[in-house]
Amino acid sequence: MYTVAVVLPMLGLIVLLLLLVEIRHYCTGRHLITRRRLVLRVVAGLLMLLLLAAVFVGLFVLHLRDAYARPQLFLAFWSGCVLAAVALVWVMLADMQEVEDRFTRRQHKLWEEMARFVADQVHSQKRGNSTPKGNDQT
Repeated sequence: MYTVAVVLPMLGLIVLLLLLVEIRHYCTGRHLITRRRLVLRVVAGLLMLLLLAAVFVGLFVLHLRDAYARPQLFLAFWSGCVLAAVALVWVMLADMQEVEDRFTRRQHKLWEEMARFVADQVHSQKRGNSTPKGNDQT
């Protein structure tokens, strides 16, 4: 149980540092994400910090390891943690959808550029081959 008491705050610190790095990259302009994705990632990071803190408080402050001692508090507290975890999954799925949408848009743009390039090549070859046959300079 002592390892859990050490690991939970360390995980919280790691999540906080990653969150701060993501915000700093966005604010300095060195980012590839949209504002909506930044908001989704900040919300996900805050939910993750909330969950880590709730687990720590539930295990070490409120001593909610046994459902028989205080069943109502046990059920209410851990149900709230499960709801926060479900919300975290929902936010992460929304972030994944944003990533997929951006990938689809980029892929569509690449195909458009490829089609435009091929069309330009075909048109330039047609113009080059359209010289009259009788005007060859040999």
